[in-house]
Amino acid sequence: MDEPNASALRLRELMRRLVRGIGLLERGDAACCGITLSQCHALGEVAAQEGLTPGELAARLGIDPSAVTRIADALVQNGLVRREGDPSDRRVVRLVLTPEGRHFWSRVQEAMLERSRALLQRLPPDRRPLVLAALADLVEALEKEGYLGSVEGGRCHGGATTGSAGPL
Repeated sequence: MDEPNASALRLRELMRRLVRGIGLLERGDAACCGITLSQCHALGEVAAQEGLTPGELAARLGIDPSAVTRIADALVQNGLVRREGDPSDRRVVRLVLTPEGRHFWSRVQEAMLERSRALLQRLPPDRRPLVLAALADLVEALEKEGYLGSVEGGRCHGGATTGSAGPL
């Protein structure tokens, strides 16, 4: 097998394992806080930009609007989000964190930050900047290929934020 194919296969295998590990990590973070992973991602998006419409939230999460309705219903029922009418257009509903939702999201962020710290501690100190740079390059490549929305104002797809401890 030639080098480009061998490297592509190695990248594919590493990404498969990485995605699996991140999925388990995210499920653990969400489960320990008592909400589903989908609800955690939605809560992160609303925390990042309060006042999203359900349609905007669906687009950010890359899911069907009917699924967002179910997710938002659960977040409202748990007292983490409230629906507010838009004063300029009564037909529009916006999603806003409640004070409980803001406190809850802060706890989720801290739990994820602690997990990120623990992962970094497992890397040799001199390689940490290299790993972070390589991951940033990989995210940029995924964005250019259209797999992720581009980073805007520190935001990445799926609720992660580039300057904080958003979902991994």
